[in-house]
Amino acid sequence: MISTLEITRRDLLRKGMAGAAVGTAALALPGLARADGRAGGPESVQVAEIYELQAAFHRAKTTQDLDLMMSLWAGDATFTNRSTGTTYNGSDQIRSFWAGSGHDVGNFASGSFDVKTIVNDTFLAGTLRNVGGKWLFWHMTAGPSSPLSYDHYYYP
Repeated sequence: MISTLEITRRDLLRKGMAGAAVGTAALALPGLARADGRAGGPESVQVAEIYELQAAFHRAKTTQDLDLMMSLWAGDATFTNRSTGTTYNGSDQIRSFWAGSGHDVGNFASGSFDVKTIVNDTFLAGTLRNVGGKWLFWHMTAGPSSPLSYDHYYYP
């Protein structure tokens, strides 16, 4: 038996806002936001900045904001698409890839309802680089993460 869960956009936004409030509280109260065991240590700041990079990546991909996407990559970055075996070198080639990559989240009609569906099951992993105080993607690899499994590592 397959069970499905339908969630309205309003409920999704409410849950997202609640999660954002908890995250904001954790960052505002240093005792709650620890990465290295010490409140407010430099490592916890870097971890928060890397989480922001990850969130910006998903925002850029979902909304197809190519300028935002490219602002997340170092100028001399490489990006390997494991699905095709192609490596893209530098901003121009990486921009070309993302310009034609499609949407991760789509609206699909299901009877009289619009359903949000995630149409992507890939991983993105690799090396980040701090350039001028900003974390950026540097040498990254993406590929399919199927079949999904808690005990399988997809990278390297």
